Amino acid sequence: MDKSRFFSIIASARQGSQPAQPSADPEALRAVLAELPTEEVIEFVTEFTTQMIRLNRWSIWAAGYVIAGGMSDDGFHYFRSWLIGKGSYAVEQALTDPDGLAPYVDNPDVDNEGLEHVALEVLEQRGVRVDPRIAVDGLTDGEPTGEPFDENTVADLYPSLLG
Repeated sequence: MDKSRFFSIIASARQGSQPAQPSADPEALRAVLAELPTEEVIEFVTEFTTQMIRLNRWSIWAAGYVIAGGMSDDGFHYFRSWLIGKGSYAVEQALTDPDGLAPYVDNPDVDNEGLEHVALEVLEQRGVRVDPRIAVDGLTDGEPTGEPFDENTVADLYPSLLG
């Protein structure tokens, strides 16, 4: 599945396309994925994993930390799901300039934990098990890339994201 198709599926699970509108709804995504052939749902899981890995950067964690007023490692994982649920523009914004994410923040609860699991649940109901943590094209979702941030000065890096 190419990135364009992936994000069109994500867009169909959102309540609009404006940046400040909520991240994709897991139940709406479930309804969309339920209509797709199994192979396409598997490809969706693979692309979701690829996007999660792309977003696994300290600079993006720092942005989420500022937005949420703190963020654990699990919180960072769910923040990346939230970003994916906001669509391709939010993902690309996070990758190029995390300080520019302010228009996408509809509230400081930047967590969409359920979004990642929906496709797996659809596959499980069909008797298929796919593990999204398996390396995608040699990439893994381990330690973030880039330079770690200092919790005491991170807000200085992203002034636009201060609530």
